[in-house]
Amino acid sequence: MISSPFQYGKVVSGSAFVNRTREKEVLRQHFRSGVNTILISPRRWGKTSLVTEAIRLTTDKDLKFVFIDLFTIRDESEFLTVYAREVMKATMNKREELLQDARVWFKKLLPVLSFGLDPSNEISIKFNWEEAAKHRDEIINLPQVIARQKGIRIAVCVDEFQNIAKFPDHLAVQNELRSSWQRHKNVSYCLLGSKRHMMLEMFNQPERPFYRFGDLILLDKIAVSEWIPFIIDQFAHSAKTISEENARNIIRLMKNHPYYIQMYCDYVWTLTSDRVTEDTLERALEEMIAHSSFIFQEDVENLSITQVNLIKAIISGETQLTSKRVMDRYNLGTPRNVLRNREVLFYKDILDTENDHISLLDPLFEDWFRKTYTI
Repeated sequence: MISSPFQYGKVVSGSAFVNRTREKEVLRQHFRSGVNTILISPRRWGKTSLVTEAIRLTTDKDLKFVFIDLFTIRDESEFLTVYAREVMKATMNKREELLQDARVWFKKLLPVLSFGLDPSNEISIKFNWEEAAKHRDEIINLPQVIARQKGIRIAVCVDEFQNIAKFPDHLAVQNELRSSWQRHKNVSYCLLGSKRHMMLEMFNQPERPFYRFGDLILLDKIAVSEWIPFIIDQFAHSAKTISEENARNIIRLMKNHPYYIQMYCDYVWTLTSDRVTEDTLERALEEMIAHSSFIFQEDVENLSITQVNLIKAIISGETQLTSKRVMDRYNLGTPRNVLRNREVLFYKDILDTENDHISLLDPLFEDWFRKTYTI
């Protein structure tokens, strides 16, 4: 049975990855040259897939990659434990080698190491955090120590880096990391984030520890001209056809959102026996909304009435949100209320800005909201 050629909800690579040729090449050159990179894009725009694809295409034998995801990490001790484990996994092949070298790398700390059947993928490390807190520099500097000893280079990629701002005493943590990382000669860092405003605060404000730490890249949407041939070719490879007009309609309805374009195409592909029709597009969109409606309903139930009203105003095309006319018409409260609610909705990844224009980040949620509230 032929499976769908469209992928979403996981790291996408190879033939399922759409273009981004320029960004891939920039990342590859940064990895090879040891340039630090800050990559910012909204969630589900494919930044993790982009970095993973750039890593796959970078074949320098002396360059090792470490990938860490901060999405579920809540404090410094957990981060440094994962950091040490992933660095060792990426640079070690043999259990005996790791045990021997660990005695050299850690002069003041005594980590407890344990292994699974495959020591390169199943390594567990534990620190006595009271001791580790006194000598955390040994953990932070571990990539540089290993790289220098082995004559290699290391690129450490940290996803959802903005979550470090939620750690207790996070500014001290950032100061510690920046102080060490900026001195690493054989290690570069690629820091990814999905909360644009938080990431820009961390890297663009002069008083913040990571100010101008590296090349800052704001990921743009993939061009329509790149999506259309990709969609047509993916259908064609599985003996199905879609017109350029219908491919363009998918892109338009999903507002050029990478995750939802792939998702929409997958639903359409599943409903198509040979050729995509306008009716297929409508049925696929109805199914997508129906499958997500429970989640969207829960999201809205966690919002206040004025926050829901603010979404109504934005979807209706209002731009002067603090004007008396708009506040009265949509019952938004005071200007201070509007600004506070707007920040909350940005923080919850419901709103986004593009070219100073406020819009909803999730096109499927917007479609559901329009239908539910008859806007």
